[in-house]
Amino acid sequence: MKGKHLRLAVALTAALLSATACTAAYGHGTQYPVQAAYAGPGPYATTTGTVTDAAGTVTYDLFYPADYAALGFKSPIVTWGNGTWGKPSDAAVFLRHLASYGFTVIASTSPCTGTGKEIAAGASYLAAQDGVPASVFHGHLDVTRVAAVGLSQGAGGAVRAATNNPALITAVETFSLPNTFWIGRLPLCPATAAGAYNPAALTQPIFFVGTHGPFDAVAASTATERAFFRSTTVHAALGLILFSGHKLADHPSIATNPAGFLGYATAWLEYRLRGDATAATAFTGPHPELLSNVNWPGSAVK
Repeated sequence: MKGKHLRLAVALTAALLSATACTAAYGHGTQYPVQAAYAGPGPYATTTGTVTDAAGTVTYDLFYPADYAALGFKSPIVTWGNGTWGKPSDAAVFLRHLASYGFTVIASTSPCTGTGKEIAAGASYLAAQDGVPASVFHGHLDVTRVAAVGLSQGAGGAVRAATNNPALITAVETFSLPNTFWIGRLPLCPATAAGAYNPAALTQPIFFVGTHGPFDAVAASTATERAFFRSTTVHAALGLILFSGHKLADHPSIATNPAGFLGYATAWLEYRLRGDATAATAFTGPHPELLSNVNWPGSAVK
């Protein structure tokens, strides 16, 4: 009977922890004010656009503030990399959310962004557009504040883009950065075998976002994300989320179910690209909010 009672106690404790995590993450924001502050839509109206090549093929999707004059600041640049065979519309909720905070987002339409070339080229394109008088972006972009962000294969591409272009990219954010075991094992995107991404080589601050989900347990486990985090010598944060939108967070959740990610993912970019002191308290100081959030167990900063 003792064993039965112990198993029951463990099950009840797990259920309580899950319920607590959901309540804390999706309550009214009083316990985790930074997360709450950046989880809701930003103050700026947004619009979208595209970039086409000489043949008329759409190479990038754009998400940006509809009225740059309303910002009162120059818009930082965020360049996005899709997961394997993904597309920008998959992550449109997140990318539009960033635009509502005043960021200008360029998202490669390539389903294979692991080399980082498309991600870096997107940032370079916008930086150049800032100097083109006929462009809607003319004079409105902060070309000195650029973040490379991506999911899965695109997360690897974001790291590669940053390590290969340190003068262009100033911050990095990854979602479910895969174990390097998977490099070259994606026949649909053979270009990803071009070389391993190496977070330890970064000179820019990085926020690794991972999950406790079953898909990530294989592709991008919490142990993998923690090893990447520990390998860096730069200012870094590790965020490991349990639930998003009252569902277990997993590998594609930033695209399919992003609600729980939005607060800290946006706060990192507000902090690193705009110097937002409120956002910074999620990751810095004697008591970083990220580390106290029960929906993000195992998180760390340095």
